[in-house]
Amino acid sequence: MRRILSLAFFLTLWFAVSYGQESRDSLVRLLSADKARLVEMNGKAYRKVVGDAVFFHNNTYLKCDSAYWNVDDEYIDAIGSVRIEQENTVLTGDSIRYVIAENTAKFRGHLVELVDRDSNVLRTNYLDYNTKDSIAFFYRGGAMKDGDGNVIESLTGRYQSRIEQFDFIGQVEMFSDSLFFVCDTLYYYADRDLAEFYGHTGGWYDLNHISSGAGWYDRSSEKFFFTRDVYGLTEDYELWCDSLNYDRYAEYALLLGNVQLLDTVDNAITLAGELRYWNEPRRAELYRDPAVVMINEEEGGVRDSIFLASDTLIYYTKRMCDVDSAVVASAKERRESALVDPLAPKTSGNGASGGTEQASGSQSSGTPGATMTSDSQTVTDSLTAADSVAAADSQAITDSLAVTDSLAETDSLAVTDSLAVADSLTVAPPDTTQVDFVEAYHHVRIYKSDVQVLCDSLLFCSIDSIARLFTDPVLWYEIESQITADSMQFLMRNGTLDKGLLFANCFVISEEEPGQYYHQIKSPEMTGYFKDGQIARFDALGGVTAMFYVAEDSVVTTMNQKECRIMTGRMKDGQVQRILYTENITSDVYPVKDLTPEMMTLRNFNWMPDKRPATRFSVTDRYIHPSGRKYTVPSPDFPRFKYAEKYFTGYMDQVMAEITARKPLIWIE
Repeated sequence: MRRILSLAFFLTLWFAVSYGQESRDSLVRLLSADKARLVEMNGKAYRKVVGDAVFFHNNTYLKCDSAYWNVDDEYIDAIGSVRIEQENTVLTGDSIRYVIAENTAKFRGHLVELVDRDSNVLRTNYLDYNTKDSIAFFYRGGAMKDGDGNVIESLTGRYQSRIEQFDFIGQVEMFSDSLFFVCDTLYYYADRDLAEFYGHTGGWYDLNHISSGAGWYDRSSEKFFFTRDVYGLTEDYELWCDSLNYDRYAEYALLLGNVQLLDTVDNAITLAGELRYWNEPRRAELYRDPAVVMINEEEGGVRDSIFLASDTLIYYTKRMCDVDSAVVASAKERRESALVDPLAPKTSGNGASGGTEQASGSQSSGTPGATMTSDSQTVTDSLTAADSVAAADSQAITDSLAVTDSLAETDSLAVTDSLAVADSLTVAPPDTTQVDFVEAYHHVRIYKSDVQVLCDSLLFCSIDSIARLFTDPVLWYEIESQITADSMQFLMRNGTLDKGLLFANCFVISEEEPGQYYHQIKSPEMTGYFKDGQIARFDALGGVTAMFYVAEDSVVTTMNQKECRIMTGRMKDGQVQRILYTENITSDVYPVKDLTPEMMTLRNFNWMPDKRPATRFSVTDRYIHPSGRKYTVPSPDFPRFKYAEKYFTGYMDQVMAEITARKPLIWIE
């Protein structure tokens, strides 16, 4: 009889619910329970279900210890060990109200846990789950932890079971594989393990930090994308750009739009519209109006930076053992040649024929009666033969160190070669010394306050430490002087400019009076020697033609045209102090009033002040961001995970302890 009554009761409930729900998409069914009876509470009738109750609605199972079912108002209050199961989504909690008309299970005030098929666990105290749409909404804080221990938390959020997507909104904080993120909104696609960031976004990894307005992180492929005012910070670098793509496995980065990279190690700034970077082996390619700024700190804290720009800039490194042997041999030969002072053997002898002369008609200290002051004077050698030999000897003493160094280097190579022969039976380890290469192509422009350069292309290699300029190079020095040649090379020693070499059709023009008088020197080859960043000596070799304008009382009165095989000039503070002429010297003096226009310049004279990069903005007009390091470290935005601490107590403390034990985080105050 008891079984018959129970069956009749369940049938009555089923038909009653079915009749009231005919217009609805689904029906609520009580599938099982230990007991069920009608009760009245506060004037309302309830179906009280006790003991392992199981309801079914919208292809969803609602399980609980007991429930009060209000058929008239269409809701179920489920109490104790509440469990909702729908396909691959499971929710558990202490109690819910299931509003049948809204297809919504409402968890309030007690811990609720949602688990999807990928073992992502979402915990919160306030959650609504729509069984028809398979969507969960949580608010007042929640945290999600996946099967690998990664954590995402936010103030509010949503889970869409059918597309396996979590949406976190407001005060979002994320931890994934030693990476930390914060943002305003985060969409996490569980099936693809992809997180999308929106709003103010910040990320941290060890001592590295990045911020942007949006981005995404594909955990399966370890690829990142950030956009909108991207700023990055490491121990040695700061970067700015409009967008950044980074492949963590390949160690490849693509930066686009207003790119700036500040290198605090080499004290340099990279600017471009596009930067492609590979970490191993290291290679950087710059496109879209690229430029490099080498920051120089001078006395008194005044900066005199070097700006270099071209259509394409490329920097890369190789191990010495990976560089083509022909490239290595050519670079070493080029350096050995550059280190040689071709005049040292000649001037160290006893009496190369020649003469010396002061520049611009100034009196030479200790030299009797030797200025070019009028057209009646003979302008040849202003020193006696003895004095000229002394000058040559002093020059030889000065330059002998360079020759000694070059010979020592040559000898050291010979010793190395002999040792290599002696040890030929042993296999030497590969030379892993890092070699740096710089390549600039098309429309190369260089600006420094006292030096400006134009050419079509530039190559640099750290094997020889020589920058080579090709195709119509032009150099302006102290504004008034212009140098041209078919090609130019500049030798760096100890990080500073040591020597400049000009090859074929060398032409130096120096402005005496703008638009009227120009000192000029032509020769097949020229060499300049630098000291403390300024030219201290220059040599013109192989047949020299020169033209100088001489002033008396600040008025140019005479033009002196000379020819010789070799000419050497000594300079101080950018001004010529003394000139030495050697072999086959001829000299002609003309009053300027008698000069025709053709006589005032040497053949192929080409003064080009309008092409000179007058300011750094002639090289690049890109904005340079000031360093933001002091405003970023420590970061007030670094995640604190207050919801993760609440719902997964102690877990993030353990994570932070493990990370800081490996490498301290400077981002936390």
